[in-house]
Amino acid sequence: MKMKSLKLCAIVLLAAPVTLLAQKTQISVKKGKVVAQTAEQTVTIEAGRRAVLAAHTSPTVTVDNPLVYDVMQLHELVEKEKQYSELKIDSAFIMVGTADVEGVLGALYFEFPNGGPQAMDHLTFGQASIIEEFQVYDLNGDLCHVDVERLNESSARYTIRFNEPVQPGELVQLIGVANLTDIPVLPGGAPAYWKEGPLWYFQTYNMSPNCLNYYRLILPKSAILVDTNRQVIATDCVGDKLAVTIRNYTGKYSDAVCTISLLFPEEDGTGLADIPDEYHGLRNKRDEKNAKTYRQEMAKIRAGMKFENQSTPLGALLTLIAGAVHNDKDLYAKSKYQVPAPEQLQGRMEQAAYWADILDFLGTPNWPANPGNGYVHPIYLCRKGSLIREFTQPAVYEDGKWYMHNTRSRRGESPEDAAGAEEIEAAEAEGYLADWEVAGPYGKRGKGSLELFDIPFGPELPGTDVLWQPMPIEARGKHPAFLNLDEVLYGGDWMVAYLRTEIVSEAEKPAQLEIYTDDGVKAWLNGKLIHANNINRGIPEEPDTVTVTLQKGANHLMLKVTDNIRAWGAIVRVRPIDAPGS
Repeated sequence: MKMKSLKLCAIVLLAAPVTLLAQKTQISVKKGKVVAQTAEQTVTIEAGRRAVLAAHTSPTVTVDNPLVYDVMQLHELVEKEKQYSELKIDSAFIMVGTADVEGVLGALYFEFPNGGPQAMDHLTFGQASIIEEFQVYDLNGDLCHVDVERLNESSARYTIRFNEPVQPGELVQLIGVANLTDIPVLPGGAPAYWKEGPLWYFQTYNMSPNCLNYYRLILPKSAILVDTNRQVIATDCVGDKLAVTIRNYTGKYSDAVCTISLLFPEEDGTGLADIPDEYHGLRNKRDEKNAKTYRQEMAKIRAGMKFENQSTPLGALLTLIAGAVHNDKDLYAKSKYQVPAPEQLQGRMEQAAYWADILDFLGTPNWPANPGNGYVHPIYLCRKGSLIREFTQPAVYEDGKWYMHNTRSRRGESPEDAAGAEEIEAAEAEGYLADWEVAGPYGKRGKGSLELFDIPFGPELPGTDVLWQPMPIEARGKHPAFLNLDEVLYGGDWMVAYLRTEIVSEAEKPAQLEIYTDDGVKAWLNGKLIHANNINRGIPEEPDTVTVTLQKGANHLMLKVTDNIRAWGAIVRVRPIDAPGS
């Protein structure tokens, strides 16, 4: 049989004797229809369908898309759980994805009830990421028509036309199939996969409460699965690829994130020897010691013992957990940097107690003995049974004690975007400053970014211990040397950070600094304040400009950059004063 005959809408009869000669025959129909006859049955195969014909068995006909077929198979598990489980299941979400060097493809099933008084014949997503090769199927495997209206360079409006109206109270049940390569979870945001060191991460989530989720990930054929943050319920092979199936239930607190980490030899030449040390029992001594302390004290807390010690970040975390587990509102409130309103306190404690049973201590950098008020120190948390960092718990120092700030979920930004040696050299050739260190973040309870501007923190204060760490650059728009503080300092609104670098000059000479910041900025050169702009803004089109005199040799530049909400960063360029247009 030639494929051409299928495309010409031929009606083909496969007689039983022919079928018996082969163990299995597969037929895919792109246009028209095919009628297939075996010893058992005659079946019509419509366009977009695939049939498997085998001797002495009835033909099986499915949609001609393996990802959609997998979704429909997993949907059967969802329906069984709805029937037999005691869980409160308000909705379901299924994702089947496959990844290789060519990109990422995914099929997504979602459902929700038609809560209106009238039948629905379409569904509109007002603003979603632009998706290439987007198709939508119903649960019969039939394609739905999709109208696309592009809104801007990163988002579009999608309207899905149903094949049959959905009556009031019935479920809208759809399967979307798309090319997900470089598609952010939210328009203009970060992709769902990224790289850190040798490991690649893929992350997906559905934030609906009481939602049953199944994730089936078909990995690249050379991939080495290193870790997951969820229990794997099944593994199998799809051709020469490993497939991993993971289940999770979001519950009352929308415990939804699903993350896997893997090595990708086909892409970057990594192998078993590149598995990070912590995955074969070689965690650094500091983290190992802190993890042991955490687990020992957690066992005592669960046994009913009181814990109250805010002299270290780890102690403050355990104090908060003790307050939540023992339903001690006073203890819980004492450990919080920003105490919830009275009507929210009980709910926050119950949520903290839930997460205390789910998460485990992963690691933390050395904390300074005298960091100065407002210093924010990260504690990294993972899910029990996994070493994938899932949350950052900020601890804030104030007047000799540490307090717990709002927990932050891990973001999908990719440190792989950090510039390499060639990119750094090219940026510096254009006058951009690329060799930076960062300290912070710092904050003060109840103070916004405009108020923080004139409050001095560690690097401005004598006698404080300041932890400086390398600060990578990355390209951002027309600039090759953007300092992404939001990524490196794990986010955080109403904060400040300090950046420092050296400008080396072969002689004393005038120069112009171009400073772009999101949000406000103070700048010191060789210890002298040279610029201040207390403002809430994104990275501006035109920079703040400062004329300075560079001394011969090393010149020390320090910035204080405030953050209001969302993005946070800076760019600095030096131009010779005698050639301002160069």
